Amino acid sequence: MGRAGFASTRSARGGPRGRGVPALAAFVAAAGLLLAHAGGALGGSGGTAAPGGGGGAKDCVAMQFGKRALERGDCGSDVETLNWILRSRAYDVSLRHRFGVSTHDSVRHVQGREGLKRTGVVNRPTRTAIVKAMKRHRASWYGPGFWGNTTACGQTLKRGTVGVAHRSLPCGTKVVIGYSGRFLRTKVIDRGPYVKRRYERDWDLTQAAASRLGFEGVQTVRAAVIR
Repeated sequence: MGRAGFASTRSARGGPRGRGVPALAAFVAAAGLLLAHAGGALGGSGGTAAPGGGGGAKDCVAMQFGKRALERGDCGSDVETLNWILRSRAYDVSLRHRFGVSTHDSVRHVQGREGLKRTGVVNRPTRTAIVKAMKRHRASWYGPGFWGNTTACGQTLKRGTVGVAHRSLPCGTKVVIGYSGRFLRTKVIDRGPYVKRRYERDWDLTQAAASRLGFEGVQTVRAAVIR
């Protein structure tokens, strides 16, 4: 639908005499096991990561990809963007926000292919090589005049909806769009763009998506598609 825009026990006291202490001890032990289990579950769900796989938890951060060097043990939104881009190149990495073993191995493979030192650290030369692997496309944006309409993928288009339109990619396809040093992880939610010269533009971004990338009108972007 994309016309281009311009622009989540009982108390021990009540039991039989002589059984109070064992009951209390059993309760404390059970509580300890429960807390230990809860702590392990929390540690694996995404709050922190230990650099190098152990010792000294590091907080996950909300950071734009490219603002820092990345290495094994890091976590954050920039790591997730890295994983999405690597996955689009058929590397078997997790799409989560952790820089784990699979990410490290994939980065080393990229470095070897590009003639870079195989450190597994995403420094500037490595990041440049990874971004250059994203294909260039022309993109426009849309939104005003379509608010409240249902997209081709069944979603109500709102002013704050973040997504992209593509002519053929299946609804829900994950993509990374990069523009001027900014990167957006999003999904295909609509069909388009529809212009007279069909191949002039490949993507139509919602206004909210284009705003996050900071572009107006028709621009050249880099895109990585997770198929």
